[in-house]
Amino acid sequence: MGSSKFNFSYYVTGTLILLGVLLGRFVCGFLCPFGWLQELLHRIPGKKLSTKRLKALTYIKYFVLLFAVVVLPALVANDLGMGDPFFCKYVCPQGVLEGAIPLAIANAGIRSALGQLFTWKLAVLIAVVLLSVLFYRPFCKWICPLGAFYALMNKVSLLGIRVDACKCVSCGKCSKVCQMDVDVVRAPNHAECIRCGKCIGACPVDAISYRYGLDVPAEKLPLTADKK
Repeated sequence: MGSSKFNFSYYVTGTLILLGVLLGRFVCGFLCPFGWLQELLHRIPGKKLSTKRLKALTYIKYFVLLFAVVVLPALVANDLGMGDPFFCKYVCPQGVLEGAIPLAIANAGIRSALGQLFTWKLAVLIAVVLLSVLFYRPFCKWICPLGAFYALMNKVSLLGIRVDACKCVSCGKCSKVCQMDVDVVRAPNHAECIRCGKCIGACPVDAISYRYGLDVPAEKLPLTADKK
C-alpha cells in the first residue's frame, strides 16, 4: 500500500486470502510465533484476568487493519512518494523483540543510533509482555491486524469447528475452557476462534470436532436412496 508507484500487492494479498480460506485463524493458533510467545508468558504463575468483559476491545484490531495497514500507507506519503508501514513502524512489538534488540546487543553502532522510535516501540513491547502475563493473548485479541484479517475469513474457511447438536448435552464445558471467549455451541466458527481445539478436548460426549470442507447443513444435503 505504500509503494511509490501505488501498485497493489496482489501476490501478497492473494497468499493471505488463500491461507484464510484454507485455515482461517488456525494460523493464529498454531503458526504465529508471537502468539506462541504470549501463550508462554500467560503460563507464568500469578493472577490471571478474564477478557470476557472486554470484548469491545476486540474491534480495535479491525481499525488497526483498516487505517494503519491500508489507509495511512496509501494516502500519507513522504518526499519520495512512498508511504510508511505505519503498523510495523509504530505499533508492532515483534520487530523490536526479534530484530532491534538482538541487533543492538550485537552491534555498538546500532545501539548508538537508537532513538525515540525505539524507546516507544520498546515501551509497547513491555506493555504487551505485562498484559500477556495477566490476560490470554491480548495482542491477538485486541491489536493484531493479521488476526483481524483472518478473523474475517473464519466463517468461510474450509477448516472449522463442528458441533453435533444431537450429541450436545449443553453442559457448557466447551465455552468455559475457551480462552478466546467464544460461545462454542452457538458460534463454533466465531471470528475469535483460533482453532486451538481445547473445546474438543473438554467435551464429555464428543459432540465437537474439527471439520474440513464446505459445511453444508443437513437439511440442504440431497436425500439418500433410503430416504427417498
